[in-house]
Amino acid sequence: MLKVKCFTLGDLGANCFFVIDEESKDAFVVDPGDVSSALNEAIDSHGADRLKYILLTHGHFDHIGGVASLRVRYPHAKIVIGEGDKLFPQNELLNLGLHFDLEIDPFRCDILVNDGDRLPFGSGEIEVLITPGHTKGSACFIVENAIFTGDTLITGTTGRTDFPTGSYDDMVGSIARLAAIPEDLKVYCGHGGGSTLDRERATNYFMRMTK
Repeated sequence: MLKVKCFTLGDLGANCFFVIDEESKDAFVVDPGDVSSALNEAIDSHGADRLKYILLTHGHFDHIGGVASLRVRYPHAKIVIGEGDKLFPQNELLNLGLHFDLEIDPFRCDILVNDGDRLPFGSGEIEVLITPGHTKGSACFIVENAIFTGDTLITGTTGRTDFPTGSYDDMVGSIARLAAIPEDLKVYCGHGGGSTLDRERATNYFMRMTK
């Protein structure tokens, strides 16, 4: 059973998730887009040594801006990103820091994932789906009955495809792939409120167009 806490961080209000497996007490963070004392307090309160991963759905500044700080505070936690986005954390043109006139502290990732990879977590695992479109290396992470979609699938819509390495055609294919997942997973997306795959299949224009 997962316990998920959402922190809305940064000027663009990106969602960061702190996720705990209640059985094993293992934990991970998804998309820490800014430095957050509230997030740090949640991790410390749970037990900093239980933080296994910092998962990045993609490399834009509003999803990685707090990673360098977490690296210093929790050096044992492995930073994970899709291989296609491996250069983003050190390139302000790719991560849009330059576009928005922001300085993003660079960092290196520990684990570069590809489609179908699985990361051990608790008594189970985290399944990786590479879903290009918003960026080349955008990833969704499936754990138990939850999927963390970043800016690939956002409630009612999708992320933009006009930034570096983005592709509308790739996004259409990625959304079709998510629509074909048979389970009704809980959707934890990069901006706004959450949803479910069944709700998105019924109401999201981009999912409906894949039928």
